[in-house]
Amino acid sequence: MLKSVWLGLVFAVSVHAADIVGSDLLKPALTEGLRAVAPAKSVDFAGSLPGRRSLADGRASVALLFQRDGEADPAAPIGQSLQRYLLANAAVVVAVHKSNRQNQVSFADLNSLLAKDPKVYYVNWNDLAGGNLSDTILTYLYAPHGAFARELIQGVPLANQPFRQEVNLVMDWAPVGQSLATRPATLAFAPGLPPGSEGRLLQVSDGRPGKSTTAYSPDEMNIYNGDYPLRLPLYLYVRTDQQAAQKEALKWLFSEAAAERIRSLGLYPAPKAIRERLAQRLDSR
Repeated sequence: MLKSVWLGLVFAVSVHAADIVGSDLLKPALTEGLRAVAPAKSVDFAGSLPGRRSLADGRASVALLFQRDGEADPAAPIGQSLQRYLLANAAVVVAVHKSNRQNQVSFADLNSLLAKDPKVYYVNWNDLAGGNLSDTILTYLYAPHGAFARELIQGVPLANQPFRQEVNLVMDWAPVGQSLATRPATLAFAPGLPPGSEGRLLQVSDGRPGKSTTAYSPDEMNIYNGDYPLRLPLYLYVRTDQQAAQKEALKWLFSEAAAERIRSLGLYPAPKAIRERLAQRLDSR
């Protein structure tokens, strides 16, 4: 009886094993493409935690995982190692009305602007260094379904504090875009500005102990290099002993076709030149 139960559990685990695993956010964008280029490989974007476990116990060969600052890499199976590639980033940009002359904000500023119980409480634009308006700050956080905007800000600048009541948390861009276009006191946070949106992006600095106090704009290279601090990396982990077997899937993940699908999720793919160089290395091995 015990033997049959054990065999049933082993069978259940094997049924759910997959070659390529990762965050469930990626499922609608990448599953079809991976299955088309590597039909012999199984794909299951069931979530980051199941993906990490599948890598560790040897069931998966490739995993796409979001990695928080300071979080350890997933474990490799005993006797094996993992190769890590930075495939993309989630990020949050900070925007103001085009007439606003504010140029940058720090994590300390964001805490004072957004947290329920900050050490220093900001309400007015003149509370900020470089503030040039006497108006009360009107704050929007655009956090559509599947984006990391709310989690990124709450987890880092706010140090996991709740948002204050005055922060407008919305899943629809329309009120944010309208406010950015018409109200100079607006401060907006979003995964990115939709095409045609009005608003000017601010530079952001980290400034926490041991972190840079230099403010960076959210351009492609600053996000990729990690200089722009409001970002969350998406890493591609590959078992080194399986890279040749997973070559077609990996080349597609580095392709522009995959990058377009990644952008459709509101993420920022690695720069094209870097992805092309990684794909070329796969051919030389």
